[in-house]
Amino acid sequence: VLSYPRTGSRYISEDVFEEIPSRITLLQQYPRFAAIASVLRDTPLNRRSVDDAKVTDHHALLITENLPEGLSKDEQAIYEMVTARLLEAFFPHCVKEMTEVTLSAGGGIFTLKGTVIKSAGWRAVRGEPEEEGEETTLPGLQTGETLPLLASETVEKQTKPKPLHTESSLLSAMEHCGKEISDEQLRAGIREVGIGTPATRAAVIETLFARGYVRRDKKNLVPTEKGLAVYDTVKDKKIADVEMTATWENTLARIETGEVAALSFHRDIEVYTAQIVTELLATTLNVTPSGEQCTCPKCRKCRILFFDKVAKCADVDCNFTLFRNKGGKILTDKQIVELVTKGRTSLVKGFKNREGKSFDAALVLNPDFTVGYSFPDRK
Repeated sequence: VLSYPRTGSRYISEDVFEEIPSRITLLQQYPRFAAIASVLRDTPLNRRSVDDAKVTDHHALLITENLPEGLSKDEQAIYEMVTARLLEAFFPHCVKEMTEVTLSAGGGIFTLKGTVIKSAGWRAVRGEPEEEGEETTLPGLQTGETLPLLASETVEKQTKPKPLHTESSLLSAMEHCGKEISDEQLRAGIREVGIGTPATRAAVIETLFARGYVRRDKKNLVPTEKGLAVYDTVKDKKIADVEMTATWENTLARIETGEVAALSFHRDIEVYTAQIVTELLATTLNVTPSGEQCTCPKCRKCRILFFDKVAKCADVDCNFTLFRNKGGKILTDKQIVELVTKGRTSLVKGFKNREGKSFDAALVLNPDFTVGYSFPDRK
């Protein structure tokens, strides 16, 4: 009942626009939008969303020629969101009368704005009340009129920090990441692209969860200590520079028009790849447990880095690695620190053997840097 969903486009082509009147006629059979569809049927359609040049792989999300049947509550809600937006897009403009009044008092200039909606236009589709403060009717005022000053006060306020991202706001930020780019040409290059594609952005966020860089706190997304450590490491490097993506998009567009040779771009990518790999290999992450430091027992130079599933030496040339999962038990940071600094842990209870039987043992670091069990003396 809906067209291809993985699209970031908000435009349709001329040939698709020709099908819109029949879709609107179809909605006269859908109870919620029947009255609105009847009104729009006899009204010239707004063509603001029709632009062949702005349709890439897929056009904007639309309803199809099939009326929905047997939808779940959630599916119906999504269908009606798409339907309402389609009707709004092709409805006439909302017409407002906006008034701005300038007042002077005590040498200061004050402004007052009023708005009256003269024609609801597309806002009539959902039939919902206007947002608070959107319609402000001013009293009758005349130029040069003197008004009584009833009271005055000084109010001190502070600006608020930006709120934490939600998944919705993060998806939007990824889509519109070019806003912070100062170069107009580069900003234009990434405006229609963003970070990732509509099909991959959600998967990028899920990867952040899976690797422990971000956690959910109700609706908010909160970076973990590990995530902040990675951010501090890469934030000033080319790999994290959104202008790089914009530059690539700009260059690819110029290759398409023949202004730039593809081979030259290929060589630039090779140089770039070598540069970021060199940068990243030269870094040392600091994600050790809070308040604890321990040196790698193998190379005796670098620190141990703690991750969700392993603890490993910060030196990429030293292959010392400890897996947290041992005998069905997940080792804590404290137990790992004990193992690498003292060569053994205190008694750990609840290991499981291959037959699933439980046993207790201390862990010991063997001379070859593997981990073994040390069983308590049996009386």
